[in-house]
Amino acid sequence: MNEIARLHREAMTLADKAGVERRNGHPDRSLELTRKAFELERDAAQGTEDRAELEPTRSVLHRSAASLALECGESREAERLIARALAGNPPEEIAEELRDLLEDVYFQRHLSLRGITLQPDEFQISLEGQAVGFGIVPTSFFFPRVHDIETVVYRTAERKMGLKFRERGARSKEVAEAIQTYVTGLRAASFAVTFRIAGPQRSLPGMDLPRVVIDDLFDCFELFEARDLQKLEEHFQDESYFRNFVGLTEKIAPDGKNISRVGFTATTPQGERRVALSRKRERIWVGAIEPVRAEPDQPFELSGVLLEADAKSSSRGVIQVVDDAGKSHRFVVPRGIMSDIVKPMFEERVTVTAQRKGRGFLLESIHPVDDESIE
Repeated sequence: MNEIARLHREAMTLADKAGVERRNGHPDRSLELTRKAFELERDAAQGTEDRAELEPTRSVLHRSAASLALECGESREAERLIARALAGNPPEEIAEELRDLLEDVYFQRHLSLRGITLQPDEFQISLEGQAVGFGIVPTSFFFPRVHDIETVVYRTAERKMGLKFRERGARSKEVAEAIQTYVTGLRAASFAVTFRIAGPQRSLPGMDLPRVVIDDLFDCFELFEARDLQKLEEHFQDESYFRNFVGLTEKIAPDGKNISRVGFTATTPQGERRVALSRKRERIWVGAIEPVRAEPDQPFELSGVLLEADAKSSSRGVIQVVDDAGKSHRFVVPRGIMSDIVKPMFEERVTVTAQRKGRGFLLESIHPVDDESIE
C-alpha cells in the first residue's frame, strides 16, 4: 500500500506541474508531464486491481488514471480503466462519476475525425445529448448554435484585424473580403459538421487569418470552459469584445439535457486539437463582467416581452421590457452584447435581472424564458 501511495503522490505532483505548463502556454511540455502522470497513476491503480477491500481507493485511482488517459488522448485506455473500476464495487457516488467520465470518453470518439482530413482553415463541430440521434438533431438546437458560432468567428476576425468593436451595423467590406464562412460535410457521429473559414487568395501581410482565428477561438473556448474569466479578459484586452464573446459562448454552450456537450476539433502542426464545452449553460451574466456598485437594495428580476432594443448611443444601449401587468421597464445595456445577444430576443419573452445605477437600472443578465423549459 505504501508503494501505491507513493506512485499516486508522484502522479499528482506531475499533473499539477502539467497544469502550470498549460496555463503558461507550453502545451507540449504539459502533455509530456500529463503522460508521465498517467503512467504512474495507472501503475498505482493496477496495484489495487484484485483488492476489492481497498474500496473506495481502488475506484478513485482508476477514475484518476482514466481522466489522465483522456487528457493524453488515450481514449481506449481510459475506457478500459473505467470498465475495470465499474466491474468492482465502487461507492455509488464514485460509480456515477465513472459513468460521467465514460460519457466524456465516448464524446472524444465523436470528436475524432475518423478518417476525415481537416484543412488548416477548417474545424469540426459536434453535438451530443438526449436530443441528438445518429446524424440527426432538431433544427432548434443546431441552427442557432451555427449562427452564434459564425458570429463569434467574425467577431474574432474583426478583433485580430485590429478593428474597433462594431456595436451596430453590418460587417465592413474589409471584413467581408477577408473572411467567409461555410458549413460542409454533415456526418453521423453524435452530430457533426465541418465549419470552413475561407480567406482571400492574398492573405493579410504576415497573417493567415483563418488559421489565426481558429487558434484564437480554441484558446478562448478553453479558458471559458475552465471559467478562467480573469485570464480570458486579459486575453481580449477590450471589454466590449470580451463581453460579446462570453455572451455568445453562453448561448453556444450545452443546456445540460437536450445538448450535453458541444465539441470542436481542428488540426494543427502538432496533431488534432480538441475542445469540448460541457458546462451547463448559465445566464448571460453581464454583472459578473462589469460589477456594479449598487445601492443597498438587492438586484431585482422580472419577466416580460422585449419590445425595444435601441443601440443609438455610442457607449450603451437601452432596452424596454413590458411585464405581465403591462408596465414598461427600461434598462441600460453595457457595450458588447446589444447587437449579437440582446437584439435576437426582440419580441420574445425574457427574464432580466438588473441593479439600480443612479436614476436608472443597469442590465445584469437576460435570457429567453423558453430556456427554462429545456433544462
